[in-house]
Amino acid sequence: MSMSELRVCVPRIIPIEYRPETMARALSENPANRIAMPAAAERALSAAGGPGLRLGIYVTKKWQNGRVLKCRFLDGSTKQRRRVEAKAHLWEPNCNIRFRFGTFPDAEIRISFRADPGSWSAVGTDALVEQWFPRYQPTMNYGWLRDDTPEQEYERVVVHEFGHALGAVHEHQQPRARLRWNKEVVYRYFQGPPNHWSKEDVDHNVFERYSRTEVNSTRFDPSSIMLYVFPAEFFLSGGGTNNNTKLSAGDRSFIAKMYPKR
Repeated sequence: MSMSELRVCVPRIIPIEYRPETMARALSENPANRIAMPAAAERALSAAGGPGLRLGIYVTKKWQNGRVLKCRFLDGSTKQRRRVEAKAHLWEPNCNIRFRFGTFPDAEIRISFRADPGSWSAVGTDALVEQWFPRYQPTMNYGWLRDDTPEQEYERVVVHEFGHALGAVHEHQQPRARLRWNKEVVYRYFQGPPNHWSKEDVDHNVFERYSRTEVNSTRFDPSSIMLYVFPAEFFLSGGGTNNNTKLSAGDRSFIAKMYPKR
């Protein structure tokens, strides 16, 4: 894939000022989202005058195991809706979560094709934070999928975004990723059109990795559906990432551990 053809998911990260509500929603949905913060990290946060995490916790964003997540389309053609629904269900044989599509006014996942030109999703229980995702607005968007978009692209994008909806993060930002970025090239690309990202945006969306405390992770999976394709120019090694269009064996194993079937 050339740099001119690059289309990546932009994470919908909730700003820090909404953190109390984000944590409250995650814990209310699933008490198992509470993870004890290492003592050293808690002391460092306190010394830095960080946000008052009186509970001394990190919060992951998993749904309650066994959940049926309601999904509602806010717009889109009949064909667009049908194709997205079919691809979303590809996660289900591998985990104890189900997606139910309908006209539910209280749907946890609300899908648009018109919110903006990008593709993105709320991460896990972030979709419940109404201050950031009001009930009348989408928690997921497919800005470049059309009726005539190839089937392979539907699967690549939809399965990826529903991975975020289940609580998975980008594979290139997971704690065990060790990618040797050509940062000068990456900055130049994403700071130009059509993204026009700031340096901080590039750092946040590409280079920064989650800590092992913040997310559940296995070893880096170059075949993961959660790893977007990046061109060879982005890396000092001279080789790009794979154009993954299907769930990998690692994806199936990981989601089965996050949401084990009883």
